[in-house]
Amino acid sequence: MSYQKISVMLMSLFVLVMFSVINPSNAQTKKPAPQQKKAVTKAQKKKVEMTFDKELIHLGKVKKGDSRKFDFTFTNTGIDPIEIDIISSCDCTTLDWPRKSIKPGQKGTINVTFDSTKKEISETIDIDIYLKNLDPKTGYRILKIINYDYELVK
Repeated sequence: MSYQKISVMLMSLFVLVMFSVINPSNAQTKKPAPQQKKAVTKAQKKKVEMTFDKELIHLGKVKKGDSRKFDFTFTNTGIDPIEIDIISSCDCTTLDWPRKSIKPGQKGTINVTFDSTKKEISETIDIDIYLKNLDPKTGYRILKIINYDYELVK
């Protein structure tokens, strides 16, 4: 066979393959029945997942100098135990949290005390939760941020 015939055959084969890939009418797609539900496998579920009842708590009106105590409750909805390394916030906030690991399915509580004595304005306060668990994508500790807000009344 000549070089020219081989080239024409290869070019024809290439065009045929490209047409079948690009042309969606040849594609056979199967859609699942509307009532079918896909089961979530362990591989699809996040290894470390904290699910909070509320990620933002509204304290409402707080008189300057008053303190408020409240809790953030979470559930370990992942497949690995959660280990909290440290939780931080501003100087107006005192925090207490579980020092032992939270197993999958278990609940944990973060106790918060807010002291408005040194506050001058209403604001939203961040609470930063650093886990000992590492994010598999980045290799860094996992950070979760929750908030509370208040309206300061003088």
